[in-house]
Amino acid sequence: MKKIEQFQITSMSISGFKSYEKPTELTFGDPTVITGGNGRGKTSIADAIAFAVTGLPFFGERGLDRLHNEKNPDVAIQMRFVDENGITHELTRIRRNNDMSIYYDGHTIRQLDLTDLFGERDVFLSILNPLYFIEELGTNGKNLLERYLPFIPQETILAQLPSAVQASLKDEVILSPDAYLKGRRAEIRELEERITYLGGQKDLAATQKKQYETMRAEFLEGITALQNEIAALVEKQFSGLDTAEMQERLVELSQRYDEMACDERGDTVQRQKELHALREKIVRRQAEQYQSKFTEPLAEITAKVNDLGARYKREVVAYKAFHIGMDCPTCHRRVTEETLPEVQAALKKTISELYAAGTELKGQLTELQELDKKAREAFEAFKEADLHKWAEDAAELDRLCAEQSETGSQAAESLRSEIQNLTAELEYGNLTQAEHDRLRECREQCHELESKLSALNEMASAQTPDFDREIREAQEAISKIKRTMTNVISYVSKRAELTFSQLKMNRVEISLYDVVKSTGEVKDTFKFTYSGRRYDRLSLSEKIRAGMEVSELMKRLTGRNYPVFVDNMESVDDLANVHPTGQIIMAKCVSNAPLQVRPIKPIVFAEQRAA
Repeated sequence: MKKIEQFQITSMSISGFKSYEKPTELTFGDPTVITGGNGRGKTSIADAIAFAVTGLPFFGERGLDRLHNEKNPDVAIQMRFVDENGITHELTRIRRNNDMSIYYDGHTIRQLDLTDLFGERDVFLSILNPLYFIEELGTNGKNLLERYLPFIPQETILAQLPSAVQASLKDEVILSPDAYLKGRRAEIRELEERITYLGGQKDLAATQKKQYETMRAEFLEGITALQNEIAALVEKQFSGLDTAEMQERLVELSQRYDEMACDERGDTVQRQKELHALREKIVRRQAEQYQSKFTEPLAEITAKVNDLGARYKREVVAYKAFHIGMDCPTCHRRVTEETLPEVQAALKKTISELYAAGTELKGQLTELQELDKKAREAFEAFKEADLHKWAEDAAELDRLCAEQSETGSQAAESLRSEIQNLTAELEYGNLTQAEHDRLRECREQCHELESKLSALNEMASAQTPDFDREIREAQEAISKIKRTMTNVISYVSKRAELTFSQLKMNRVEISLYDVVKSTGEVKDTFKFTYSGRRYDRLSLSEKIRAGMEVSELMKRLTGRNYPVFVDNMESVDDLANVHPTGQIIMAKCVSNAPLQVRPIKPIVFAEQRAA
């Protein structure tokens, strides 16, 4: 809903609210003076105005049950007012059995809609009630002011600083000076740590240089001593020996050994191949099995014998069980006593024929089995003879290989021994085992020291960073950052000055934060003074005067010119310190007097109802 920038209350109807049991009509002007004795309902009017807009009483208390009249608990408040365009409106709030209803110009609305119209609760009450801001909000008032203070562009602040400061900060983005300064202080700490590190590296480099020189001298001395010892041992090693002749002899012996080994290997390899082939032949012969050529005829005759035997058994059983009255198996006619002998004779003939055929086949089967047995025995005899001969041949080849190997080994061993002795002479020369071991040890130690010296020279020759230059650059960077920080502190101070200028009032001074000039740090604070005196030390009249100035400040910051209700005006001689810009309603206690609401100056407006 559209914001109401300004309004004046023209009249109100109150019922069931605090001391107002029955509907009571009140008319307001600008200004309006309310008088009466204690308990006559002066402050209740202020509570009613606040309740109509915010749903809370004049000081924002939460206990709404105390607002109900004891005899008429149904609260109903109608507040009629005219806005900045001269249009009249009616706001009605009803509370019945803890149910709240709000109507605006006859339409049901929500409290959220009233916030759109009149602003948030603390803003409205800080304007209506001069004592609300400082006594009820306390430090929360600081947050309220900060939300409504206009933003001051960085360009505006820089324009009021010296040109040197402007030039220094023109490219800096200072959205949050406190965060900016914190970041720059962190940069300084990093640079200082960098300087400390570089100083340590510089000292370390100087110490290492001295150590390198000492180690180089030690390595050179050790290498020289070892080289002298090696030279002495080498001179002794081959003194009086004809090493050239010894080398020639060694070459000759090696050639003879290689030739002998080659010849021996050729003969041995040939016999080994023959022996391997023979053994494979033996294995294959051992694996051979007898393959009968009578297998198929035997199987065929056996099957026929089994078939005849089965038929013979069936016919014998049928013959024994045959009797008069059965069907003949041949002609399928019923057998009678007259035909029985004929049929039995036929069956006997069939049985005899089957028996004769079976006997003949059994004779053939026996003959084939005998032939197969003789063939198997001949196969096994030939196999055994072959294996016996081949085993003897393999044994002879084994003997020849072993004999050749023994003969060749003796000659080769003799040559090998001579080669080993000559090689040892060429290696040791005139040195003992201990001297030879020492020579090898000296050479290893010398090689190790030379490697260390080479690595040391490589490290010493590596270019050392210019630590002095890097330290100087870091110090210059710190100085530059500190100069910028000094300018930012000036910027922060000027911003605070411009910010506080927007809070400027006649006798009231409000400070939201302090700037530490040495560091530029912004510290939260909330100071409220009237004529230089703390609020908690003011009299009631001074608090009212101070509150009036704050009410006007809130009007100015929020762009909302709303009525101000000043209670306890009997304590105030005048309001000369402030010039109210909107409707003012003053309540004054007159001992034992009845309630009277007097509009001093009627509100003039053209009657325009909201659509």
